[in-house]
Amino acid sequence: MNLNISRSLTTAKSVITANSPVLLVGAAVAGVVATGVMAAKGGYKARGILDEARKQRETLAIVDGTHVTTPGEALTTQEKVKLTWLCYAPAALTGVATIASCLGVHFIHTKRHAALVGLYAMTANKLDEYKDKAEELLGPKKTQQLNDSIAQQWLDANPINDQMITLVEGGTQLMLEMHTQRPMYSNMNKIDAAINECNAMLIDEGELDLNTWYDRIGLPNVPWGNEFGWQRETAGGGTQKIGVDYGTAIDQQGRSVITFTFRNDPKPNLGRR
Repeated sequence: MNLNISRSLTTAKSVITANSPVLLVGAAVAGVVATGVMAAKGGYKARGILDEARKQRETLAIVDGTHVTTPGEALTTQEKVKLTWLCYAPAALTGVATIASCLGVHFIHTKRHAALVGLYAMTANKLDEYKDKAEELLGPKKTQQLNDSIAQQWLDANPINDQMITLVEGGTQLMLEMHTQRPMYSNMNKIDAAINECNAMLIDEGELDLNTWYDRIGLPNVPWGNEFGWQRETAGGGTQKIGVDYGTAIDQQGRSVITFTFRNDPKPNLGRR
């Protein structure tokens, strides 16, 4: 019996942890609605209290046989707060809980984002090492055959959408940028020129962000492009350069496609390593 309860509690904890952002968003939405309702109720109740307090200050007199009510001294702000603050306490507490839920969602997403960024950086480093070792063991010819095979396999599984092709000025060759999987009409000379230009900037400035690279090759920026990029000095003390590996393939429409992928993938937390 105790074992079943323990398992149930563990399962419940895992479910809550995995779905905590959704639960917190739901709590925040409910909190906004509840805060509005409670504030309205509190305002209605506070108005009744203030009206009653004003009546108690009124004086009643009979003038020429007529009852005359004379308003008393007006309530000060301090008196109003003292009389009505409890009316708004439930709404205030609900509002605080709602803010806490919003902050909780932000904290969880920030924590998970940092974990994913760290995992990406580690994976990218391992991939760079794999590429270097593969070329060392296979040699240039076998490595090129491997790149072509990977490019062909990817195109077979992912047909190019012609509506997504970016037309670069002067470009005549259908190419595929593999990091963001975006097709474009360009040529290898333009890509090589962009590599030289970006490496010169990397040497001069010490770092280069991903969006600067995309500017140079004629592709639109990406949302994460300012946070990812390359640094001149690597964590191991070496010097890093931007380079690409080309592959060739035939798409499902029979067109020749040149793919290019980074030799050293851009790393996260640009400028903060």
